[in-house]
Amino acid sequence: MRVKHGSDTYPEIIVKSAGKTQVRYDIEETEFEEMDGTKRACYDFSYVAIEGELTRAKIIDAIIADEIGSKDAELALINNELASPGTAEYAAYQAVRTHAKEIAAEVLP
Repeated sequence: MRVKHGSDTYPEIIVKSAGKTQVRYDIEETEFEEMDGTKRACYDFSYVAIEGELTRAKIIDAIIADEIGSKDAELALINNELASPGTAEYAAYQAVRTHAKEIAAEVLP
């Protein structure tokens, strides 16, 4: 679900845009090769846009929704795990939740 975005400079973590707050995360330095063969550093990242006050819970929910797709998809993962414990999808979902909590703690210490 998640789309990577790019920047020529290290991106700011929190940015106000179009009435929302963007939280940028998973920032990675990469190398971009120009058409003439020269290379330059750039940064790839993911972000979520949050309406209203920026809270830890909103950051976590937004990242999970971005990764999983929707609240309905999240509920389906949980229900599938309840019906048949030990699914790989649920383990991946738990990893996303943990990562989202880590990002929220970094953004709002």
